[in-house]
Amino acid sequence: MATSTLPVMGRIAAGTPIEAISEVSSHVAVPGTMLSGNGHHYALEVKGDSMIDAGINDGDVVVIRETSVADNGDIVVALVEDSEATLKRFKRSGTSIALEAANPAYETRVLPADKVKVQGRLIGLIRTY
Repeated sequence: MATSTLPVMGRIAAGTPIEAISEVSSHVAVPGTMLSGNGHHYALEVKGDSMIDAGINDGDVVVIRETSVADNGDIVVALVEDSEATLKRFKRSGTSIALEAANPAYETRVLPADKVKVQGRLIGLIRTY
């Protein structure tokens, strides 16, 4: 089975948002079959437990396909107010976007659509034990 090497672009918050990520911290090999569709792909290390009920744990590496659009229910990398990056479930309602955690300990953030930019959509997960 063919593999591809993706850049790991630092850490993404699955909890409290952290500053936007823009530099390569390492690389990770992923199965070629995971990289379906066109476009660029990258990986991020998860920090926090806000997506734990979606099976995404602190320390996991998520594989992201770059896109600026998302459907309701997609798990996305969202850039909030051009300064915070977070991994959350995306839900659009009218002119608002809800960024939902998958952990009842975290509140859903509802923001005006112009304050949220989708940076990519979750397509895979890598876990090391």
